[in-house]
Amino acid sequence: MSIFKPLSLTLVLVSHFALASTTEPSERELHTAGCVAALEVKADDLARQVKSGQTDSRPLLTATLEAGAAFIGNAYLQGDRDEARSQSLRLAALEAQKALADAELAARQSGCAQEGAHLLTQTDFIGRIVISRLVQRRMQKLIGD
Repeated sequence: MSIFKPLSLTLVLVSHFALASTTEPSERELHTAGCVAALEVKADDLARQVKSGQTDSRPLLTATLEAGAAFIGNAYLQGDRDEARSQSLRLAALEAQKALADAELAARQSGCAQEGAHLLTQTDFIGRIVISRLVQRRMQKLIGD
């Protein structure tokens, strides 16, 4: 599952129809989608900083990507394996975030980063390997490393 990959219009429409035909999302699903979306925006901003020469932002970018991947891994282990549904919820959360004030978004990003870091500490060795690979792939896409 790609943690921050933008989707084509067709996939977005299909995933929205898939979501409409299933049960209502749980609070946990909504929270996970909100945090993944908040961390996605933060990671994109940090990647721009790194690409512009602010290399001191790189460790924070890595930590942000790890936190997002930890949320996704945790959701998977909780049984959330419908990628189209998860992506639809993530897209809805990204859209809803646009209405937040900068301070509200920053607070959400900070809280989600802390929660994701905590989830990462609870991840076993195999899970950490999977998360590390996801982070490496995303880092490659964001900054070319």
